[in-house]
Amino acid sequence: MKTKKILLVDDDGLILAHLSNGLKDIGYEVNLAYSGEQALQLANEWQPDLAILEICMPGQSGFETAQSLKYMYIPSIFLSSHTDKAYVKQAVSVGALGYLIKPVEVTGVIPTIETALERAQEIRQLQDTNKRLDGALETGNLVNVVVGMLMERHHLGRQEAFELLRRKARSDRRKVKSIAQDILAAWDTFNQLAAERPQKS
Repeated sequence: MKTKKILLVDDDGLILAHLSNGLKDIGYEVNLAYSGEQALQLANEWQPDLAILEICMPGQSGFETAQSLKYMYIPSIFLSSHTDKAYVKQAVSVGALGYLIKPVEVTGVIPTIETALERAQEIRQLQDTNKRLDGALETGNLVNVVVGMLMERHHLGRQEAFELLRRKARSDRRKVKSIAQDILAAWDTFNQLAAERPQKS
């Protein structure tokens, strides 16, 4: 199984060292950042599976950092001494998968980390599924447009037009989507040339 990578982000070096040593001892790969800005740079280069962020840091806050990490598809857990509901509510609003209260012991944070990693994996799988569905929908829309063009141009039924596309794809050993893209591009070029044709006086 691939070793999970955790990015620890805190401006307190003692806390980073304590958590880092404990997490490494139980088998995680760990990298450290002392600010939100450094965390984003490391995240882009290292692609961690999870980030554990202090909320209150000089410069970019943990909330702001988590929001940026979210766009990079990197989930976050927050680490803070604040227990009031406003902080917890804001953590939830930026998609945090956990909220740890300082001071923390490594043995106490492991269940939260493991749960967050499992949830992050589920989210990634869902994102991958959505991407595949979006791709299938895009392909379906493109093919439908070209099938409609063939039906109109050659007076074919829908099934006949689709079979024409499929035979061409098999003959060329290409995907139906690729053939449809070529036909659409050629059609656009033809229409453009027709539009540029000099008008009779």
